[in-house]
Amino acid sequence: MDISQLQTFIRVSTYGSFTKAGEESFISGTAVMKQINRLENELNLKLFVRTATGTKLTAEGQKFLPYIQQILSLLDTAIDETRKVGLSGQGIITVGTSILHPADPFMEIWKKITAQMSDFQIRIVQLQEDLRSSNREYAMLGKQCDLIVGTFDNTTLKQSFRAFPLGQYNFGIAVRSDNPLAKLSQITFKDLKNQTLISVPLGISEKSDQLRQTIATDFPEINISETNGRYDMNTFNQAVEENVALITLTPWKRIHPNLVSIPLETDVTVPYGILTTKFPGSNVEKFLLEFSKIYKSLNS
Repeated sequence: MDISQLQTFIRVSTYGSFTKAGEESFISGTAVMKQINRLENELNLKLFVRTATGTKLTAEGQKFLPYIQQILSLLDTAIDETRKVGLSGQGIITVGTSILHPADPFMEIWKKITAQMSDFQIRIVQLQEDLRSSNREYAMLGKQCDLIVGTFDNTTLKQSFRAFPLGQYNFGIAVRSDNPLAKLSQITFKDLKNQTLISVPLGISEKSDQLRQTIATDFPEINISETNGRYDMNTFNQAVEENVALITLTPWKRIHPNLVSIPLETDVTVPYGILTTKFPGSNVEKFLLEFSKIYKSLNS
């Protein structure tokens, strides 16, 4: 039994549906059902009755629920109280920013709604990469900052992150300004035949994996050069020094002055949003709840 199973248990009890609980967690209803089945097997208890229209708590589930709510509430309190050490005030939300994960998309929204969220202050912190982690800046969540703006998909969210969606990033191809590809207004995979293309390894990004599948199936002439993990500045320097193409995303258009980013012709996009740890603490939970209500009203 682990914390994520308990959190899933509460979501299913709240929404009465594996599917709806999955949507809230950005995982499939089947994955939710497997978590609940595993929890029930480990506890040797029947927590839910499955019906054609959803789920209902059993008597055992109803008895179990308030204890789990107390446990997770206590965990939130422990996180909050620990993070208050060294902070001068309440309601401070730290937002991490870096070249690869700029906070600009969030800050543009914050400027519009800050008057409606006067209980909170935003503190911007410059992220330092955790080079021991394949997730780099993502590994700093809960350590250096409460939130970052980043990409996410099912692969990312399986690694203890939560996301509030803000939009979609588009793929592009970055090349040196003197590369013949730099003259194109849009790049297709056909344009990349017999070229070397830098990419993250398979398994890091679901959306990148979709592009890689297309390349492997339809354009095997493209030579893939994999990085050691997620991109860092050395990746962009490599593209310049070796004069090779690089798969890039919308916010990275101007990272390197010697690289030109051209849109890639593909229907695949990458969702981005506000990322937190799965258990960010009640202060951050309260912030996200208020933020989501105001944000949705702005876009309704």
